[in-house]
Amino acid sequence: MNILAQKRYLRRELLDRRAQIVDRELRSAQIVGHVLALPAFLHAHAIHCYLAIGSEVATYHLIAAALTQGKAVVVPVVTDDGRLGHSWIRDIDMADFTTGSHGTLIPRRIIPALPGDWDLTFVPLLGFDPQGYRIGYGKGYYDQLLTATPAYAVGLAFQDQACPHIPHEPHDRRLNLVVTESGAREFAPAQVVSIW
Repeated sequence: MNILAQKRYLRRELLDRRAQIVDRELRSAQIVGHVLALPAFLHAHAIHCYLAIGSEVATYHLIAAALTQGKAVVVPVVTDDGRLGHSWIRDIDMADFTTGSHGTLIPRRIIPALPGDWDLTFVPLLGFDPQGYRIGYGKGYYDQLLTATPAYAVGLAFQDQACPHIPHEPHDRRLNLVVTESGAREFAPAQVVSIW
């Protein structure tokens, strides 16, 4: 089986595995609790964080905490033509968001941000391995983003998403850290710069 076929198979398996987790809200709260204690979060002036959809680790309370602490927050925006953009947000009131392409939430008012404008990136994922490799939905958005910015990269995942090995290609970017309900796991230095 070639690497693309391996990834397709693994994505289906991991989507099913994540969907089976019945206490995602509780586990998400535990994950956010660990994140709020991270030195990388405490020292960050601006963060980039996805707006969770489906069975992803919920990020609403993480974003709300960042805003309350006076941190600037950027969210990803998938445009109608399939590109990944970024927008600053001023609050996390769901009335200020709408559903964009791919079912993702986007701000009704886009305030453009550029890679490098923030110092900490929170990354959604389907699975992760002990080397810090992740597998996402296959669009390559976050691999491109992590290549374009020196921000510290933190994956948010449930422990059930851990894998012994994620097949990876040269363009796949490693994470600096993954936070699960069990705590934070740091990996050997990746291509991004630590702000610890």
